Amino acid sequence: MRLFDFFRARPDLQTPVELPTAAHRELCYRQLRALVREAGVRPLTLMATDPAEYFAVMEAAGGADISLGVKLGVQYSLWGGSVINLGTKKHRDKYFDGIDNLDYPGCFAMTELHHGSNVQALQTTATFDPVTDEFIINTPNDGAIKWWIGNAALHGKFATVFARLILPLQGKGGEAADMGIHAFIVPIRDLETHAVLPGIEINDCGHKIGLNGVDNGALRFRSVRIPRDNLLNRFGDVSRDGKYTSSLPTINKRFAATLGELVGGRVGIAYCSVGVLKVAVTIAVRYALLRHQFGPPKQPEISVLDYQSHQHKLMPMLASSYAFHFATVQLVDKYSEMKKTNDEDLIADVHVLSSGLKAYITSYTAKSISVCREACGGHGYAAVNRFGALRNDHDIFQTFEGDNTVLLQQVAGDLLKQYQEKFKGGTLSVTWNYLRDSMGTYLSQPNPVTARWEGEDHLRDPNFQLDAFRYRTSRLLHSVAARLQKHSKTLGGFGAWNRCLNHLLTLAESHIESVILAKFIESVKSCPDEKSREVLKLVCDLYALDRIWQDIGTYRNVDYVAPNKAKAIHKLTDYLSYQVRLVARELVDAFDLPDLIIRAPIGMQSEAYAQYTQYVGF
Repeated sequence: MRLFDFFRARPDLQTPVELPTAAHRELCYRQLRALVREAGVRPLTLMATDPAEYFAVMEAAGGADISLGVKLGVQYSLWGGSVINLGTKKHRDKYFDGIDNLDYPGCFAMTELHHGSNVQALQTTATFDPVTDEFIINTPNDGAIKWWIGNAALHGKFATVFARLILPLQGKGGEAADMGIHAFIVPIRDLETHAVLPGIEINDCGHKIGLNGVDNGALRFRSVRIPRDNLLNRFGDVSRDGKYTSSLPTINKRFAATLGELVGGRVGIAYCSVGVLKVAVTIAVRYALLRHQFGPPKQPEISVLDYQSHQHKLMPMLASSYAFHFATVQLVDKYSEMKKTNDEDLIADVHVLSSGLKAYITSYTAKSISVCREACGGHGYAAVNRFGALRNDHDIFQTFEGDNTVLLQQVAGDLLKQYQEKFKGGTLSVTWNYLRDSMGTYLSQPNPVTARWEGEDHLRDPNFQLDAFRYRTSRLLHSVAARLQKHSKTLGGFGAWNRCLNHLLTLAESHIESVILAKFIESVKSCPDEKSREVLKLVCDLYALDRIWQDIGTYRNVDYVAPNKAKAIHKLTDYLSYQVRLVARELVDAFDLPDLIIRAPIGMQSEAYAQYTQYVGF
C-alpha cells in the first residue's frame, strides 16, 4: 500500500518507542498533515465516495501508530462525518474542503463529565435567541463540561457540539421548549492566530494510559453565540422566527436518526481492531517459531510453538483473526451499500451488526494482546516488542464509539424485537434470517442420535457447526424472553432487564459468533484456489469447534452434545490446533504486514534476534 511506502521513506514520521506526551502529540499531527498534504490522501472524500478505501486508509494509519489512526478518525469520521451526515448542503459547501485538507481541524464534542453512554441526558444547552438569530451555547454546570474530546486540547479549531436545543416561550404555558439533543458547529479557536475564542475555556485531560498522540481536552462554554445556520439541520431545523420543523415526528425518532448516521465510527473501530489483533498474533506466532526451548534427551531443542500448550493459546487466536477479517470486510461492504442506497432495512441491519462486531471483536482483541505478551515471555515485556503499546493504545477501543456492554445490550434488544416480530408474523432483517427460518427446529428437543455422533467428518461439517451456534442463540433468546416476561410483572421493564442483564449479554455474544461463523463458512466456500480453500477450511473448523468447546457446558446441559461427543470435540480441537500450527507461518505471512507495521524485533520475518541485539546496542 502506498501509505506504507510513504512512511517507509520518511523516518522522521515514524513513531519511536520512547516519546514524551507533548512530542508524541506534535508528531501525530505532523503525521496526519503529511498524509493529507504530502501523500495527497483525501480521507473525507474517500469516506463520502469509497468507504472501503477510507477504512483501509484508517487501518494503515493505525498500523503506523494507533494514535494516528484515532486522530484521523476524530478529524474525518467524527468531526467531518458529523458535518456531512447531520448537516445539509450549506454545511458541506462551507466546510467540506477545509476539513478534507486539514485547514479546519475539529472535534466531536458529545461526551460530558457526567454522561457518556446516555447521550439523551446531556446537559449542555443551545438556546435560540430570536432577536439576534443566534444560538447561545452554554455549559450549565461542571457535570456538563465536554470531556475526553479528541483534538480539543491543542489542534482543533471547530467542534461539533451536541446540546439540548431550547426554544424560549415555545413550551406549555409559555415556558421554554426542550427539543432534545441536536448538533451544532461551534468555532473554538481563531483560524489565523489559533487563540481560544471568547467564552470558551479549554483544558487538557492530561496523560492517558495510551493513545498519548491524541490531544484530549475538556471544553466549557459560557454563553457562546453562534449563527442559526450552525445548527446541523438534516433532521430538525429552526426558522428565523423561531419555529421548529422536522420530518421526524418525535424527539426519540430524531435522536435515533442522529445517532444512526454516526455508525461509521463503530465500523471503523471494529475494522481497525482486527488490524491490531493481526499485528499481535503475527509477533507472537513468529516469535514462537523462532524461540527454541528444551527437547527430547540428546536431541535439539524444539520450537515453542511445538508445545501443545502454546498451540492452545495461539492457534484459536490466529483462527479468530481470519474469522474477524471476513466478518469486518462484510460489515464494510454492507456499510458502503447502505450509504449508496439508504435502504431502511440495511440501515437497521448495519446499526446492530456494527454494534455487535465492535463490542465482540474489541473485547476479544484486548484479552488476546495480553495472552500474546505472556506467550512471548520476558521478551514480550520489552517496550520495543510492541505489546505494551498495543495493549494500552487499543484498550480504549472497548469504550469509545459505544461502551461494549451498552452495545451488546442494543444487539440483545434488537434480537428480542425480531423475536416478537416472528410471533406476530412479521419479517426479520437479513442477518437475523436464521431465526425466522429455523426457530422451530432450534427450540425442539435435541436429536438423541446426532447428539452422539462423534466422527471427524460430522464434527467438521459446517452444517453441524452452524446449527450448534444457532441452536445456542435460539435457546438463549427463547429463555431470556420468558424470563423478561416473568420478571417484568413484579420488577417493571427496567428492573426485569437488569435482572436478566448477564443473560442478555451472553445472548448478544452468541448471536454475533453465529454471524461471524456464517460469514467465515461462506468465505471458505467462495475461495477460488483449492489449496487456499483447504487451509481456510482447516482454520474455520478450528474457530468453530474451539468456540463450541469453550461453552461445552451449555450444550451438555440441554443434551445437545452427549459426553462422548464432547470428548471428541475436545480431542479434535487439539488436533486442529496442531494442524494449523503446521501452516502458522504462512497464515501470518498472508496478512501481508510489512516490517514497518510490525516493528517488533522478535516479530520480524528474518534476523529477529540480530535486530533485537542491535536495538539494545550490541
